[in-house]
Amino acid sequence: MMKKIILFCVLIGISMPKLFSQTTAEKMFFASFNIDPETAKSYRKKIIEMEPGSKYAMYCEGWFKSKNDSLTAALTIATNLIEKYPEFIYGYLLKGNTNYFLAKYNEAIKDYNKVIEMDPKEKGGYINRAQCKFYLEDYRGAIEDFDKAFNIDPEHTNAYYFAEAYYYRGLTKIKLGNMNEGCLNLSKAGEMGFIKAYDEIKKQCK
Repeated sequence: MMKKIILFCVLIGISMPKLFSQTTAEKMFFASFNIDPETAKSYRKKIIEMEPGSKYAMYCEGWFKSKNDSLTAALTIATNLIEKYPEFIYGYLLKGNTNYFLAKYNEAIKDYNKVIEMDPKEKGGYINRAQCKFYLEDYRGAIEDFDKAFNIDPEHTNAYYFAEAYYYRGLTKIKLGNMNEGCLNLSKAGEMGFIKAYDEIKKQCK
């Protein structure tokens, strides 16, 4: 009996650290979308160390590549991530973001369409698709997508993320001739930390 107890404790000792690290990596991954950019960066570095080769680590590796202008490498990682984990929505989000940075807006929209198809309440799909539509001059379509994202998360869980959304929503409103609402959106973006919005206010909101 005592041997069985000792063996059980040994097995628990071996498995628990792995289970804990997996749970922690997963939690850190999802938390990284709702915190400030610098903390998110540190979380994602840790995830790569904790679970190399996992879907979470692959996403983080691709994210870092995209942020360092290694867009071809990021696109390769995103494609491999989708092939390996086709049900992982963030693979399509990573691929869409990379295509967006490559100014392949129509391709990015296809990726964001898949994100929205998989989860109609994924606000990132709508916000990012809206920004693609802005650059494709589909301004009314962009406003529709921004509004959907804002309705999904009225509390703006990730302030910086929504600050950029307000920025592009403001520019879109101005393109549609609604200067008042456009400037209010730009002002909101600035208040939420998107400093670039103030330069645009100086140019457009007189």
